Amino acid sequence: MTHDPDATFLGRTPGLDEAHFAHDGLITKHPVRAVALAALRPMPGQLLWDLGTGAGSIAVEWCRTDPTCRAIGVERKAERAANARTNAAELTLPGQFEIIDADLAEGLPEGLPDPDAIFIGGGATEILVNQCRPHLPIGGRLVVHGVTMEAETLVETLHRELGGDLMRLSVETADRIGRLRGWKPARTVVAWTWQRTE
Repeated sequence: MTHDPDATFLGRTPGLDEAHFAHDGLITKHPVRAVALAALRPMPGQLLWDLGTGAGSIAVEWCRTDPTCRAIGVERKAERAANARTNAAELTLPGQFEIIDADLAEGLPEGLPDPDAIFIGGGATEILVNQCRPHLPIGGRLVVHGVTMEAETLVETLHRELGGDLMRLSVETADRIGRLRGWKPARTVVAWTWQRTE
């Protein structure tokens, strides 16, 4: 992993290469991250909850869109929370991205300020989604990504019951196959986007 000595030269458009982040291999890949940010639609002064933040790549990209954007990440695994803190320090402004060590299976941490948007990138459950929705303002956006069959079943149910947009994202990148080249597929991601209207 290499870090740019001056992260300001990386620009504000979402989709930073994974090489710019400290991570353990489980990170939202840059094409999928760009799609997630398009659905989250960050605007100046807004706050994101990044639940199951992992390396914090979604929160970092949210914060980089505008200096007044802020994010709170929640992560249960200490080593991933440490990576998120490293990424916050190296890729966002001081105070923009706060990481909370907590297990979302026990519910949302108490005292969180209400967000303008929420991203759940891992560990989504119907209970968690239903806990999150009332915290959003009218127009607030909720985006859930998953790669497991369980996550796909969950978002299909949420889409059927609550509406919103549901898509599957498949990304393939060029790779070597011996002397030749071919396409290497990444895991397919299911993505559900919902906006509060009332």
